[in-house]
Amino acid sequence: MSSKPVICFDTSKNERFQISDNYKMLHRKLKVNWNVEQNAAELRKERLARVKVFVLAGPQDRFTEDEFEVLKHYVEVQGGSLLVLLGEGGEAEFNTNVNFFLEQYGIFINGDNVVRPHYYKNFHPKECIVGGGVVCESMWRHLLKMDIEKVDYDFSDEKYKIHFQYPYGATLNVSEPANVLLTTGPVVYPFNRPLCGYYSNGKGGKILALGSGYIWHDKYLQDKTNDAIWEYMLRLLDGDEISSKYTHLDFNDVEISDNKHFTDLAFLADMPKACLIDSIGSEMPTDFKQMFDMNLCALSNNLLKDVIDAYEKLHVKYEPLRIIKPQFEIPLPNLQLATFPPIFSEPPAPPLELYDLDETFSGARSQLAHMTGQCLQALQSKEPQRRALNQRELENYIKECARITAIVDERQDMAAREILNIVARQIVSYRPFAED
Repeated sequence: MSSKPVICFDTSKNERFQISDNYKMLHRKLKVNWNVEQNAAELRKERLARVKVFVLAGPQDRFTEDEFEVLKHYVEVQGGSLLVLLGEGGEAEFNTNVNFFLEQYGIFINGDNVVRPHYYKNFHPKECIVGGGVVCESMWRHLLKMDIEKVDYDFSDEKYKIHFQYPYGATLNVSEPANVLLTTGPVVYPFNRPLCGYYSNGKGGKILALGSGYIWHDKYLQDKTNDAIWEYMLRLLDGDEISSKYTHLDFNDVEISDNKHFTDLAFLADMPKACLIDSIGSEMPTDFKQMFDMNLCALSNNLLKDVIDAYEKLHVKYEPLRIIKPQFEIPLPNLQLATFPPIFSEPPAPPLELYDLDETFSGARSQLAHMTGQCLQALQSKEPQRRALNQRELENYIKECARITAIVDERQDMAAREILNIVARQIVSYRPFAED
């Protein structure tokens, strides 16, 4: 006898997702470590006694009260694991009553749709790519260690690196004692709404409800992240050590928004137009002009005499209406056409009188003579008892003469003593030639 655990897919309620139809790839994966079975008969306690995981993959018929009691006994007494999958539209679309059972454990699958408002990878808006939807901390940390495609963006929270496909699904309402594992995230309508609810009890019984059975369809199970989520949830339902590691911190920071309804534009577009409802049951006239009431917008002078008489009764002078020329407040002055072209003033001549041509183009001897003459003129203008050059004037005279004769570079600031020392050395060096 095989020691593999048993996973059973129910087919008694005309389930939309079958392992022989659109779950073939999932069936091949399960056969490696599981005994895969199907149940086509009415639910019995004896039938579920040896089943480890029981799957309701999109039931499209209603359950009886006895069958709900069997499922309740399976979860609460036998400690079995139940996986419930639906799709967009919820119970109304699938014509089932599975929410009657799930509500006892704080889970309810809504009759809405999950859409992505802009294109990303998939063309259809209901083939949603959910980012940051794995809200259970232990779950997204486990998925990041697996071989999945991660989005290489610098997010403040690493869970935003996980993107999974959630096609043609609905949202859930999850309350205690159940917890939320997946949400729509911040970019998929409706925002931050639960997609997956999880319940567990002390006897090992578990319920996992997901709003989309297409997430593990053959077309979408090829996605590595969807495959990793399936393996994680299967281990969770199998009673693996994953569930034992859950703490209250894994579900405390889950951000859930209120359930808000959006207008169904496709439904409104199919409704008959209000302007054509009145014509139902009436005959169309031969002359189409009779369909229009021209009197509503007609112009006439029938009341003109009464208006003029009202002036006499009110003792108001009657004056015909005149056109009043509007006056606009213009922030700029009025513009007038120029009869003659404008005359612009000539620019002033350059200040050449400030440029000393003699000083610039004269030779070194002339500049020395001019410099010496200025100093003598300054001495003669002084008082007789104060006609001697002070130390500062003498230093300036020596520096200016050194600049004119190019003994010192203009950019070099040298003391007067050093300049005289250079001149003395040059004079000494010429003395031998003078003696010869």
